[in-house]
Amino acid sequence: MARSFPKQRDVHVDMGAQYWTPRTDRNDDFRQHLTKSGHLIEFAENEIAMDPYRGPVKTHLVCPDSNGFRAMVEELLQGTETKLSTHLESFEVLDDKRIRVTTSEGKEEIVNELVLTCPIPNILSILKKSTSFNVAPEILRSLEGVTYSQRFAAAYVFDKEAAAAVEELGWTARYVSGEESDVVRFVCWDHLKKQSKDQPHPSLIVHTSVGFGSTFMDDTRHNDEILAIITKSLREILPSLPVQQDARLHRWRISQVRVPYHDPSIAEGEEPLSALVLSANPRIIVAGDSFRGSNFDNCLVSAKAAANLLQGGSSL
Repeated sequence: MARSFPKQRDVHVDMGAQYWTPRTDRNDDFRQHLTKSGHLIEFAENEIAMDPYRGPVKTHLVCPDSNGFRAMVEELLQGTETKLSTHLESFEVLDDKRIRVTTSEGKEEIVNELVLTCPIPNILSILKKSTSFNVAPEILRSLEGVTYSQRFAAAYVFDKEAAAAVEELGWTARYVSGEESDVVRFVCWDHLKKQSKDQPHPSLIVHTSVGFGSTFMDDTRHNDEILAIITKSLREILPSLPVQQDARLHRWRISQVRVPYHDPSIAEGEEPLSALVLSANPRIIVAGDSFRGSNFDNCLVSAKAAANLLQGGSSL
């Protein structure tokens, strides 16, 4: 998700996913397409300092567009009719070919098939309000067993005069250990990551620790007060950091999957489901990172499984 700053509307930063580390060849078709179209470029591993996941040589990829990974998603959806900012409230199965969906604004529409890819807590809310649709108790229990971490993302933009000092740090992204800070876990210079030549203003993204996120997520203090705590910890890690021109905070109330969906019929060691069929006629499918875990490969694998199910195939 790319967000701009109130005082710098032309500067966008990736608030969520920072880079894609391909872990399977099952998505080489997408990777090759996005690389060829210029929506993905390599992000060298030596630009990531203190990476706790460093091991065998890995390939990291980022989207160089000013809108970050949002531009990559738009490329994948090119030619597809989409309707954004429409929130599904509930649905009702009318017969084996029709589903009536109701939005949060009370608008109704008849559709033939339904694929739910939002986080499981949101799906459970939709199912609860869809009173005429019954889900098997064992499936409902497995859905309720999915858990997520919570984090804050803080973004900062600096005066263009700070660009030289930023490059002297010698890294683009940096992980922060628990011994160094119990607040900050990851920092990244967004403009360097994207290799941006059109953005003179340095921009920094900070992700907090899971512990800090869970402790402060429901805190009633204003966002500015939470941001001040994060900024104080950030400056303890980077004491030479210049004063920011602007900053913003985002609460990832539902961040990465900690415990994915578990189908009790699948034995330990077997490949997990990539998507779940709630109804065959009409097709109602649940997909997303809730099934295989929160990385880009798993999201694509789940999306492909859902598409295959819509075409009458299996979910694996």
